[in-house]
Amino acid sequence: MKRFSWLPLLTGFLASIASAQDATQPAKGSPASDFYDRVRPALVAVKYQWTNELTKQELVGCGIVVREDGLVMIPLLEVPTALPDEQMKNFKIVVPSDVNDSDEIDATFLGRDERSDVAFVQAKKSDKKWTAIHFESQPLTVGETVYGIGVLPKEAGYKQYFTQGTMSALLRGETPQGLVVNGALPNSGSPVFDDHFRAVGVVIPQDGQEVFLDGNRNDLLGIMTPPRFFVLSSFFTPSIEDPPTADHPIKIPWMGIPESGMQGVNQQISKYLELKDKPAIQIGDIVPGGPADKGGLAAGNYIVAMNGKPLDRGDQPEELPMILNRNLARMKIGDTVTFTVLPDKGADTKEVKVTLEQSPRESNEAKRFYAQDLGFIAREAVFTDAYLHKMKPDATGVVVDRMRRDGAAATGKLAQRDWILQLNGKPVTSLDQFKSDYQAFRKDHPRDEVVLVVQRIAGQEETVNIEPPQSEPAPGAGGGA
Repeated sequence: MKRFSWLPLLTGFLASIASAQDATQPAKGSPASDFYDRVRPALVAVKYQWTNELTKQELVGCGIVVREDGLVMIPLLEVPTALPDEQMKNFKIVVPSDVNDSDEIDATFLGRDERSDVAFVQAKKSDKKWTAIHFESQPLTVGETVYGIGVLPKEAGYKQYFTQGTMSALLRGETPQGLVVNGALPNSGSPVFDDHFRAVGVVIPQDGQEVFLDGNRNDLLGIMTPPRFFVLSSFFTPSIEDPPTADHPIKIPWMGIPESGMQGVNQQISKYLELKDKPAIQIGDIVPGGPADKGGLAAGNYIVAMNGKPLDRGDQPEELPMILNRNLARMKIGDTVTFTVLPDKGADTKEVKVTLEQSPRESNEAKRFYAQDLGFIAREAVFTDAYLHKMKPDATGVVVDRMRRDGAAATGKLAQRDWILQLNGKPVTSLDQFKSDYQAFRKDHPRDEVVLVVQRIAGQEETVNIEPPQSEPAPGAGGGA
């Protein structure tokens, strides 16, 4: 069957707006045209291969050159935190050209910075002269014109395109954002400029918008229905000034209260507590033995200030926990934070000191094992798993990470996030032990079913019997950790 190409559709769409103000290129000789020609070399595509136990896939997204040595910033969602670093291979910076083939330059993935929801790659080629965009923290005014330059999808050769819009609102929240309603912004990861052509923000991933440009998804959404929000430069410039490297990974501090364990106080409760016009957060769940627990915070407490200052306010109370966690993430491990806490209505406030610790490791840092014959991947349990399963942080066992949809494990009703407690009647103590016991059992019993005792997310324990395929040669013990 002939593959459908949306390129004629894209060409027709761009032609249809060429007479409007949102044309993909400004008029030649205009200040906007000079700006476009000057800045567009700094807009690139970044591609890499995601190679995991089940598949291999090429992913491509928008990138911005932010340093003259070829440092490129990309949105965090282009390299999701669920992907282990070791599975992301062959990074390349794609530099589009109007007259020649695109130049593909080998690059190194430097790491993620969850403080600002960005990540960085570094060009390996040292003799290339790079055009960089230097972001500034400039005040923006509702009604002023803003400009953007984005990168078109793969089938349009990653060509850079120009947009223009009008600032409609400035929003508070977890991230300071600008809203453009009249006009358009370019796709996710693109820079935004003010009416003096100063770089003042970056378009952020938004619901219903595609962050990738690889032609495997609905890449046209960012053009047909353009994004409306961009994050202001002040939010991410600290990350550009101090990006992660192999020798300097970003370590995020943590106070031991999950975001879901906090709730912003609404107007009704605030009035009851006599906290009118004072943002506050109610604590609902504290990790036993975590920094907050050690410092003396307790469930039911209301945080009303941090380090002697009122909490940063969002546009909605629900945003307060996210804002607090974001502020804490920008601090250092070992820093002491003083919270002003109201235990309950009518009580006196008290000061509680919490020393921040390093946040628990994520699932992408955990070792893994692929039970190839049954089609599932087990990995070491991390803090998030223990929290979701309401188990102690040091609980033993392994967690089901991913499964082949047509594999025996899926047929046998094993589920993602199941916590494996036993393998063939023997308690599971670690991933290494699970791997060793599984391989030994498969060597001696290549066709026998595997019996797992698992705990579901809902909390119940179940026994899962999984029979390996009988019509195929025994595949062996499985993949490595």
